[in-house]
Amino acid sequence: MIALYLDCPSGISGDMLLAGMADLGLDLAPLERLFRQAGLEVQLGTVKDTRRGLAGKRLEIRSAVKQPLRRLPEITKLLGALGLPVEVFQRSKQSFERLAAVEAKVHGVDPSVIHFHEVGAVDTVVDVVGAFWGLYELGVTTVHASPLPWFRGQVHCAHGLLPLPAPAVVELLQGKPVFSTDHTVELVTPTGALLVDQLVDEFRSGPQGALQRCGIGLGSMELADQPNALRCQLYVPSPPAGPTTKPYADTECTEEVIQFSTNIDHLTGEELGSCFDALFEAGALDVLFLPGMMKKNRPGGQLQVLCRPDHVANVQQAVFQQTLSLGVRRQRLERVVLPRREAFAETPLGKLSVKQADMEGNQYERPEFRALQELAQRTGRSVAQLRYLLGPVSESDQQYAGITTEGEDVSSKGDGLEK
Repeated sequence: MIALYLDCPSGISGDMLLAGMADLGLDLAPLERLFRQAGLEVQLGTVKDTRRGLAGKRLEIRSAVKQPLRRLPEITKLLGALGLPVEVFQRSKQSFERLAAVEAKVHGVDPSVIHFHEVGAVDTVVDVVGAFWGLYELGVTTVHASPLPWFRGQVHCAHGLLPLPAPAVVELLQGKPVFSTDHTVELVTPTGALLVDQLVDEFRSGPQGALQRCGIGLGSMELADQPNALRCQLYVPSPPAGPTTKPYADTECTEEVIQFSTNIDHLTGEELGSCFDALFEAGALDVLFLPGMMKKNRPGGQLQVLCRPDHVANVQQAVFQQTLSLGVRRQRLERVVLPRREAFAETPLGKLSVKQADMEGNQYERPEFRALQELAQRTGRSVAQLRYLLGPVSESDQQYAGITTEGEDVSSKGDGLEK
């Protein structure tokens, strides 16, 4: 699992978050190409800058075309034209739907008539889409954040002069932890509040795990007493504390895995079979198809795909691409695994690749099926014969298999075996 911690002592905005992810190593060029392919001529880049002695990156978005006011249908159409990964599209669309509902509530109108004004501008669309796209590209599966600063003052917007925090920010931050400050400037923008509302899984005092790297996203203004900066810290979370004792604690371990499942009744057998290799190439640990009867009495079944958290983005995309399913269920599971390792076992037919596992003080070996297939091809025997022959071998079995008992190299007998 890869987690992102947002340290927000001076607040958060959409451009600060995207700049912070760029400072973590996110390449913005592919995102710019997506917007250009959708007909939006924008230039995305970052510049190195400092705020109160702290160095980081500041986002720059340039567009030569004046952007129109957009309602939710126009933004949804724009999102659909970007060619985003399904997860990024869905989360971006959900965010703008959430914002439309909030704006409608604070202004007392129906969501369908909401003009997004500043939020409909191309830079804010880039900020929202870029945040979800950036998490996808970085492989982040969970987001944590610090409490947010509260501030006061006034701000000029399309509706006139409004108090700070803006009404939409107040609505979006309900239930989130905040702390009081003396600042009279906008520390948390509506876009920043929206992203906090949609991204953050848990608020905590700091990252808990192995820190990988830190990116600094800088805001556009200077603050009098502190850097106007968002610290984006990428880390691997510590495993949850478990019971101090458990059966066979010296041999087994617990790990977290992600399971995708989707119902399939629209693929042929050939198409379904071809999915498996692609899913394994994307990082799947295991793939299973459970046959059953679907709606309208159609034969079908459920596809289940297991992967580690750090492969969740690639595997999810592969599931959608390979099945064209319209929805995938995703859940975190805990599994208990035995310590295992790859090794080679000496057999009467030569060395064989095996998996070794430890349990209750004993060691167990199981031949790799692919190794058995290769050995079967070299010896002209079937895998079933090899499984029988490579167990306890009697003298009659050795004679049947052509195996010598005097240490002779069987490859000299024409079986093509290597020493």
